Amino acid sequence: MAAPTGHRGGVGSGWLRGVPDDRPPDAIRSGVSLRAQVLSIVAVANHPFTPLRHRDVRLLWSAAVISDIGTWVQLIVVGSLVAGTTGSAVQTGLVALATFMPQGIASPIGGLLADRFDRRKVFAAALLVQALVTTGLAVVLAFGVESAGVLTAFILLASAAGATGAPSYSAMQPDLVPPHELMAMISLGVYSWNGGRIVGPLLGAALALAVGPAWTVAFNALTFVVMAGAVTLLRRPFVPKGDGGGTVRERMLGGLRTMRTTPAIANGVLLVVLLNLVAIPFMGLMPIYAKALFDGGTGLAGSLATAQGIGAIVGGIAATMLGPRLSRSSLVVVIMCGVAMSLTGFALAPTVPLAIVAVMPLGASVAASFVVIPAVIQRDAPPESRGRVMSIMQASMGLSYGVGLLFIGSIGDAQNLRVAYSMGAILLLAGFAVIARVLPGWRAALDGEPAPVATDGDVSLAAGQ
Repeated sequence: MAAPTGHRGGVGSGWLRGVPDDRPPDAIRSGVSLRAQVLSIVAVANHPFTPLRHRDVRLLWSAAVISDIGTWVQLIVVGSLVAGTTGSAVQTGLVALATFMPQGIASPIGGLLADRFDRRKVFAAALLVQALVTTGLAVVLAFGVESAGVLTAFILLASAAGATGAPSYSAMQPDLVPPHELMAMISLGVYSWNGGRIVGPLLGAALALAVGPAWTVAFNALTFVVMAGAVTLLRRPFVPKGDGGGTVRERMLGGLRTMRTTPAIANGVLLVVLLNLVAIPFMGLMPIYAKALFDGGTGLAGSLATAQGIGAIVGGIAATMLGPRLSRSSLVVVIMCGVAMSLTGFALAPTVPLAIVAVMPLGASVAASFVVIPAVIQRDAPPESRGRVMSIMQASMGLSYGVGLLFIGSIGDAQNLRVAYSMGAILLLAGFAVIARVLPGWRAALDGEPAPVATDGDVSLAAGQ
């Protein structure tokens, strides 16, 4: 979703790059295009959209917005289809589980590929496989197949392809922008994903009514092709440092060793696992939450997802702007408390309007965690093993989210989702308290200085300038 900043040419006026311009203001305004004036605004330090001043970032982010809308169109339509036919939180959760669970197996494979081959090519190939499998899902729906098992199988395959390519993109991110723009770079993904969360459900509901589920899913397949095309338009390769030597086992153990011996990475992964086990599963259970508690369908599920997306965008912007002002550990404390409090509010909301209001701060706090914690991990991951490190984070996220969906979903089936979400909030605070007690150095680890990103042999910003 983002791209290298080290392009030649493009938006190149000296003042845009921070070089003083001695021309009179009127001359500057008359001689600079509207496009360049807009880009000068986002070049301001600490601006949440600063990375968009780079040509390749704009190219890939535009494609990512389209792709993320397509993904949310499919998630809401297929999730609501399963919720309507089964009425089960577990069955509905399995659809969301199929979207993320492959990370446990496919992400480590993708990490090995990301540290061995051109990361741009690995990412593009994975996107094309996703397009092919999603097309197959559209064909199945066109023939009237609505079995939860069959639909879940196709989503599982497409997600496995996506999980294989994800480490390559994550490993590219610190090379896309200068170090001080990394958090803003990660936030762009939050904006596109949650922009899709806002537009996708509404568009999905409209498309499902107008052309049916099959053509709706086919639209998502097309968006993967658009994203792959944008990746191929990048102006330079992203070949990792080193020769990728050693056996598969040795290379994977090397990534695990890096995680264990780098405190910020180890603590970050632990926090990611905790969040995905007990709090974040609410996202995959949104359709059944709407149906079980308020007798709502696709429309209500879409409204809740839209409200969450609005909150998430606000949370991403807030995290980016607070980043230079607060330590990473302080941000994490605020995030954990915010997730627990807002999840409790969402669980206890007695009416639809209050549920829609309550999910906004929940979306904001969860999105902030998606910005701050991965930024810490990427900051300290060595360039030569960054793909494997990020794949470990993504695998941990996928596995813990899958277990969390089953755990929270089972409580929801046995009791109700109000009890399940409230219990998740309590467990989140308890787990965070245990981490703080058992690992007293977690604050210092998260607040550590950035590790060097650019060396002579690295793929880095300097390579393109």
